[in-house]
Amino acid sequence: MANPNTESLTPKQRLDQLDTVLNEYEARLGLAEFNEDHDGSEINTYLGMDRRQMEKLTVEDCAEIAMILDSFAFHLQRALNRETARVNWSKNVLREMISGRESQYNGSWDSQFVQAIKENSYAKGVFKIQNYAQQRADRITYLATSVRSRSNLFMNLQKAKAMR
Repeated sequence: MANPNTESLTPKQRLDQLDTVLNEYEARLGLAEFNEDHDGSEINTYLGMDRRQMEKLTVEDCAEIAMILDSFAFHLQRALNRETARVNWSKNVLREMISGRESQYNGSWDSQFVQAIKENSYAKGVFKIQNYAQQRADRITYLATSVRSRSNLFMNLQKAKAMR
């Protein structure tokens, strides 16, 4: 069931439409516009601190660092969510496009599916988007949790210093 407004669009253009719709949805939820680029120099300093450096921090420093790291963890989670949405979108588009065609090919179902994709230039474009988004999602999957854990470490250090 193709949408007549999207039939002439490239896979990238359709993905851009999806991103626009999801950005509008996030804005209605009250989230600020997502900016993929992030200055990581400050973050890297905090993530790479050793014990001696942490011991020299004040209570206020610990609180500020915890807040910055938690904010960065939120940013990473949003980035992961975006890539996951792209992967899901592309899987659904490919299922819709290829469904029924895969049986024309030999091999396992996965092999048939990929062979059917290779015969369709539009499907190849969507498949490239899926692979790229999956690679990006795989790359950042546990980072948000790891950064949030580091943020908690600084919050706990703040509490310990405040009790002294």
